[in-house]
Amino acid sequence: MAEYENLPLSADVGSFRLLEFGPNSDGPNGDETTIDIKLANYDCHNAPEYEALSYTWSSHHDGLAMIKLNGHSISVTKNLFHALKQVRLNQVENCKSESRLWVDAICINQRDDAEKSRQVLLMRDIYANASRVITWIGQPDNLSDLAFDTLEHFAADDGTLDASPTYQGILDIADKRRAAIKLLIERSYFERVWVIQEVLVAKRATIFCGSLSMAFDKFYLAVERMTGSGFYPLSAATKNITYLGDWRNYYLEMATPGRREEREEMLGLSLFMDARDRKATNLRDKIYSLRAIAHEDLASGIKVDYSHDNSVERVYTDFTKLVLNICPDLRILSAVIGRHRMNTTLLLPSWVPDWSQPKYGGGMLNRYLYRFSPESLFRAGGPGKPRVTIAEDSDTLFLEGVRLDTVSRVIPIKSMLMAKDESCTVTEAILQKLAGQLVSLENYPFTGEPFWIAFFRTLTADRTALSPRIREDYRAKFMITSIDWKLNHEDVEQNLAAKAWAEVSKGIATIIEDKDMFLTERGYLGLGHEGFQIGDVVCVFTGGEVPFLLRKSDTPRGEMFSLLSECYIHGVMDGEAMQSPQSKRMECFEIE
Repeated sequence: MAEYENLPLSADVGSFRLLEFGPNSDGPNGDETTIDIKLANYDCHNAPEYEALSYTWSSHHDGLAMIKLNGHSISVTKNLFHALKQVRLNQVENCKSESRLWVDAICINQRDDAEKSRQVLLMRDIYANASRVITWIGQPDNLSDLAFDTLEHFAADDGTLDASPTYQGILDIADKRRAAIKLLIERSYFERVWVIQEVLVAKRATIFCGSLSMAFDKFYLAVERMTGSGFYPLSAATKNITYLGDWRNYYLEMATPGRREEREEMLGLSLFMDARDRKATNLRDKIYSLRAIAHEDLASGIKVDYSHDNSVERVYTDFTKLVLNICPDLRILSAVIGRHRMNTTLLLPSWVPDWSQPKYGGGMLNRYLYRFSPESLFRAGGPGKPRVTIAEDSDTLFLEGVRLDTVSRVIPIKSMLMAKDESCTVTEAILQKLAGQLVSLENYPFTGEPFWIAFFRTLTADRTALSPRIREDYRAKFMITSIDWKLNHEDVEQNLAAKAWAEVSKGIATIIEDKDMFLTERGYLGLGHEGFQIGDVVCVFTGGEVPFLLRKSDTPRGEMFSLLSECYIHGVMDGEAMQSPQSKRMECFEIE
């Protein structure tokens, strides 16, 4: 492209470009329909003051606008055009004769894969060194003013919000305010995976919606208070924001000396698993976008390569190998979900997660719990380290473990719920369907507890707020934040027990969204991601947190397996299988 011919970046990774806004950047005669800016080279570690833009690229189908760049006319998306105009407006309002901005779509030659690969390695420093990160979420709609007003009220809460007259004002038009908040927080910006790095490392981040603005830390606090009070429900959209705020806080805290172990946990595999549902235009960016903020051992093993020869499948497979080799951390296998294979064109080994696909419901290792309880919930594979080997000449995984049992009966929970009576809870519906069948058994043979308790704990993967596995402080927080608003601001006709049961029932519905229960030949109760069938093998790998479901196939080389998904097996989640006579019959599972 002509605009880059005279501005080649040296192979030195510190070289980058900045946009320069001058006093005449509005174009001839202050024409507000265009913008005239310059592009110049700088050293990232010795550059003048600049801001960095965090935004959504959007599609060209959403429309294009023309700008002048070093005298050349180029097209940009309308979303980027509006962001550039706002930056220019900020410059004028602050009486600055010039300002500088870094924007990836313009400052990187997007047609040069080698340059893109080098610049991605520099992006953490670019955002960290910026005086401010402008988080542009788009143009305002007719309710954006009300949304920002509501956020301001919650951000200003000093602990006496319920008694304040302004809070009564919120209640008076609560439904309209919630609608305004919904439109704001469900914008596609908050779904982007690149946002994580861009906000985490920022010295200062400010959200802009047109000319409306708010510091990101204040925005995050307001959303936390809205959901914590019950004014606005927890949702995927609110979690995108609160997770981002949590990560930012933890990232800054972990920078202090003496917290290396915590830093490696937070910025290791957990970071990639938590970011699973976020979106990227280039599917390789589901890994590359997090490289610069991942802990050192992991980051150094991720090689950024945007060449056409480096496929998405290769990136995902190499990343999984990296985690299993350097950690090794079998939690990455919990990111494998058989259902993904039906919804993708990617050809991956069965043990490699498809990071382009969402999680689908709650997993056995749902990281939301770890916001309050960092300890492992389960240790099915015992305290030892996983024994992992990956074939050098193929993508075959070898894992040591115990063959626990075989699936003998599939219990399709979702189909049972299809015909549930509106007057009963999810839990009651399932129990009614199974009455006279499973729950008629007196005791669960592997724990000695009543069968209905074993059934309930299996149904929830033993991780509701009422589970004995959950710490008391988390259980208290769960009950208080979810019920406090209802007790204070709704008609309190039901007692606390009924409300608590409703919360548990709602949690069950979330957990079983994509799952079925099953029985094994020896009588174990289990819960796994849908897609397994009678005859599938349940195994526990040494050092793993949870058991796994495998599908066996006989080949001329002997038994081979495909990994289906993680599972919960009641009575073996604390290492019991590794202490049983079966543990003496360790096997090496060959998984393709």
